[in-house]
Amino acid sequence: MKQYKRLVGMSLLLFLTACSQPVQTTQIQEDLKAVQIVSENDQDGDGVDDYTDILGAARAQIGVVTEYDTSYYQEGYPPENKGACSDVLWRALEDSGYDFKAMLDEDIQKNKSDYPQEPGLDSNINFRRVQNIRIFLDKNVESLTTEVIPNDFENLKEWQAGDIVTFDQIPGGLWHVAIVSDKRRRDGVPYLVHNHGYGVQENDYLIDWPAEITGHFRWNPLESF
Repeated sequence: MKQYKRLVGMSLLLFLTACSQPVQTTQIQEDLKAVQIVSENDQDGDGVDDYTDILGAARAQIGVVTEYDTSYYQEGYPPENKGACSDVLWRALEDSGYDFKAMLDEDIQKNKSDYPQEPGLDSNINFRRVQNIRIFLDKNVESLTTEVIPNDFENLKEWQAGDIVTFDQIPGGLWHVAIVSDKRRRDGVPYLVHNHGYGVQENDYLIDWPAEITGHFRWNPLESF
């Protein structure tokens, strides 16, 4: 019995020791962290660059937006604790100093033929539709590679914190949009901050999302908004 207790005690000690050790980062994680970029813009003048602001504002929605909701709202905006994937984006941009709804509405008014006419254009929901978002971003900000290659430094350094990624329609489901995180897997592939049905979360879905990546964008305006 004493020997058994001694073995249990040693096992517990080894477990606690292992848990207390810092998680070892891989070389590619360290290399990618060293080339993490910041924006030259600080739209809201808070002393934090736009890319960092966008990711921080997206991450701040975790635990606040706890429900997934694609409902139509007369004023456009869902309640604070609800939203779809697209609501993560406009909220992050709004907290960073950009009125994404107004920007998208203005572009649609000037270029209606660029946008899908079905199910119809409506300013209360235009900015919450991923197809509209992808078209707007493709026209107005920097477009980047949609290819993701694990353990490939040159490819993965193109995926930076605060980037925006859009996905095609899941068969029988919806289109999707997410914010790229600064947290990365051991092979260097970044996590996403997004709402995919359970409120806003930060997790590993960039290459595991069940639909093709249709766009990868950096909030670096081609012209001044």
